[in-house]
This record gives sequence, C-alpha cells and structure tokens, in this order.
Amino acid sequence: SGGLIGFTDDNVLTLGRINANKAQELGMRDAVTWGPFLIINGKSSEILGNGGWGQAARTVIGQRKDGIVLMLVLNGRNYAKGILGADMDDLIKIMENYGAYNAACLDGGTSSVMVENGKIINDPIDSTGAHKTRFVPTAFGVFLDEDKEN
Repeated sequence: SGGLIGFTDDNVLTLGRINANKAQELGMRDAVTWGPFLIINGKSSEILGNGGWGQAARTVIGQRKDGIVLMLVLNGRNYAKGILGADMDDLIKIMENYGAYNAACLDGGTSSVMVENGKIINDPIDSTGAHKTRFVPTAFGVFLDEDKEN
C-alpha cells in the first residue's frame, strides 16, 4: 500500500515501491517509507471503502506538476468537538482539489504534527484522549534561508 516517498536532487516528489539502490539511481536525496500512495503521476488511487484505515488524524505530502509542494496535517480523534479526521478518499479529494500530480500519506494519528518556530500548532490527540504527540523520528520540514533572496 506504500513504499518510498521522497525528493530527488532536482526537487521532484517521487513515489515508488523501490529499494535503496533504485532510489540512488533516481537521484533521491530525502526519503521516508509509508503510504498509501494517493495520486501517482496524475492518476488518483481507487480505495475501496475506507481501505481499512478508517478516519483519523492524517499527514499528507504532495506536489503539483509546476513543482509546488503541498503539505497537509489534519486533526482527528477530538470526538468532543466532532473532529473525527479523514479517510483515504477524503485525502485524495483534497489533494485533487489542490492540483496534486503525486501525493502520499505519511504517518498519521499522533504523528500528525505541525510545528512552527518550535511550537506545535495543531492538536494531536492519542488513543486515550490525551492532547499530545509521540516522538516522530523522521519528518519533512520547510526552513527559511534568510541568506537567500526569494
């Protein structure tokens, strides 16, 4: 249902069920393993029902054909506020709406965390209802290089 998700040296988001040697041949610079893949080369995946994943907090990365990278973090499990999260079809529709050419799920649940300037800005909730995250060993980040113009 997934595989390698990463960026090549020329900043192209690449998805594939490939090994490390093939990733190096493709020039992959940064990568993680997860899934499922939601959109591959402009073709949306077909997920039956909820695909067994149900509704939960989600993290998605995608890229449009023009190179713009899309990052999405959705809260879930806040039953008191009626925030259940999203299933795979919801994510496909969102990514289609924003023009994703390639898109894939990253780890969800309490790994769905968005941080700005060292502060968590969304509301991760674990299975006990506690408002907290777990340690996340890998992540994609966006960093401002103040030494560069634009």
